Amino acid sequence: MGLFDKNKRERKAGKKNKRKTIILLALCLICAGIIIASYPRAMSAYFEYRQQNLMNSWMFKNAGIAHQDIPEPPPREELFPSAADALDDEIFEEDVNAFFDFDYALQMMTGIIKIPSINLVSPILIGDTKTNLNIGVCELRQSVGAGEVGNYILAGHYSRIYGRYFNRLPEIKPGAAVFVQNSYGSHEYEITEILHVGAGDVWAVPINVPERMITLITCDYSRGEPYGRVVVRGLLKQ
Repeated sequence: MGLFDKNKRERKAGKKNKRKTIILLALCLICAGIIIASYPRAMSAYFEYRQQNLMNSWMFKNAGIAHQDIPEPPPREELFPSAADALDDEIFEEDVNAFFDFDYALQMMTGIIKIPSINLVSPILIGDTKTNLNIGVCELRQSVGAGEVGNYILAGHYSRIYGRYFNRLPEIKPGAAVFVQNSYGSHEYEITEILHVGAGDVWAVPINVPERMITLITCDYSRGEPYGRVVVRGLLKQ
């Protein structure tokens, strides 16, 4: 009788340990699932935190410049990275996990763009390199400076993360306001037209224009794949 009871207790203990193991494994799988599911959101939040710190540092660096004698900006060609030669398909491949060097980003930053209608606030960097496009939106080499006569041209990723870079640019409507702040002041543009064009349609981004124009460019995913470009154009408000 004692041996029977002992075997019975051992079987019960074995079943109990097996249940504990199954429960522990299930909890581990649930925790792993939560971590995997929350990783993109956590990365996005951390990226936005880094971007905000970058913009705060840039504004602190430029504080008070409006009350000083504003120097002539250096030639734009001297400011562009050597790799910023073309806006091609390869450059538009976004790295959603990219970490950026803060000091480098601050050095390359020329301003901040705000588009209230699509809830966008982003740093602007000079030069459309892969590195810069993974930090914020970028001035193209052919661009004039913000507020100047000519076409102020900015390109950005159509991010896979909602709201990042120019992800919501296709939602913008004519009449929407675009604010650009740089070291020399704040400029307000009004959107006039939205175009869906092919990647090679250079006519959609004119260079020599008599107006003070802004052009915003991103990939066009309206057909599911990036077959062309979304081009949003506007004029400086007087």
